[in-house]
Amino acid sequence: MRKFLLVPALLGALALATTACEVNKSISIGKTVSADKVEEQIVAKFGPPFDDGGIGPATAECPEDLKGEVGATIDCTVKDANGREYPLIVTVTAVDGDQVRFSMKEPPQPKGAE
Repeated sequence: MRKFLLVPALLGALALATTACEVNKSISIGKTVSADKVEEQIVAKFGPPFDDGGIGPATAECPEDLKGEVGATIDCTVKDANGREYPLIVTVTAVDGDQVRFSMKEPPQPKGAE
């Protein structure tokens, strides 16, 4: 019974965590941040909450590298151990030399979606 209550609570926490999460990473980027580096940051952010909620480990997939330009985006996915997928939009928010800042947010829900 508790497991059924924990999953909605965890999903709500995921929604809150992804709306304002920003990861700062110093990377020698050249012109891009590799998809592998972005995936590492996603797993670092969501791994502990997934583990604590009993749905870990978390894995992540990004289809391409992230351009090291402010405003550049890629659509990634974080997955739990049960195979559920949670879409994320990764957006570069700042670039200063070899330091890239990017945010991870859930995509907007269509009107009427729950």
